[in-house]
Amino acid sequence: MQKKILLVDGLNLIRRIYAALESELDTIRRIERTQSTSIDTLTRLTKQFLPSHAIVVFDASGKTWRHTIFPEYKLGRVPMDDALLDALPEFAKLFRFNGIVSMRLTGWEADDIIATLAVKAAQNNIKSYIVSTDKGFSQLLGNSNILQYDCFAKVGYDKVWAEEKFGLPCDELTDYWALVGDTTNRIPGVMGVGPKTALIIMQKNNTIEKIYNDLTGLSEKQQKMLHGHYEQCLLSRQLVTLKTDIDVGVRLSQLTYPRN
Repeated sequence: MQKKILLVDGLNLIRRIYAALESELDTIRRIERTQSTSIDTLTRLTKQFLPSHAIVVFDASGKTWRHTIFPEYKLGRVPMDDALLDALPEFAKLFRFNGIVSMRLTGWEADDIIATLAVKAAQNNIKSYIVSTDKGFSQLLGNSNILQYDCFAKVGYDKVWAEEKFGLPCDELTDYWALVGDTTNRIPGVMGVGPKTALIIMQKNNTIEKIYNDLTGLSEKQQKMLHGHYEQCLLSRQLVTLKTDIDVGVRLSQLTYPRN
């Protein structure tokens, strides 16, 4: 039987549950209900996917490598409520108590850690189920051993879904996002280039380097939009590309579920 690892984007899960409980005016009670619902959700996920291994990954506090190369990264995003932020260590304890390891690494976002674990697992023929609503994980779905699941919409995503949604192979999505940008994280795209225009451009040349190496095949309007944005596109692509080679410092045996 093929091994399976459940990779949960911790803050993505917790913040969405917390937001859904906004009618609860008692802050302490709201935190408690968020914790209870989070545990229920994880329990349901483990029963659904029957993983041999599982982990909940959290973002590190403070700035990451993306902020270093682009200080505006995520600038303006609504900050987490102080009460929820203060309670995060307790969430991790509850998850560990229920048999699921929790981790975060200084200077790294959860997305990069999850991507690294998923790719390493896939290389060892272990199927990964990434639990998150973050579209950025779509870039990994070209590997048949990596799947994504939205536990709120109860929808699973794979290579076929990603290619139908974006109209491109998964390994071309970072170049595509470099053109259209990522407003959620304040990563700039090329002014005037939306999804349709980006698809037209990439159907002719599928990487930023190839696009800028030969702009003559594009319309005059498209050439004007792209002119002078080569370095920005390279930076944006670097920002949207998930790291898959982090030294996470854990062995697969340490993520066994249920814990012995």
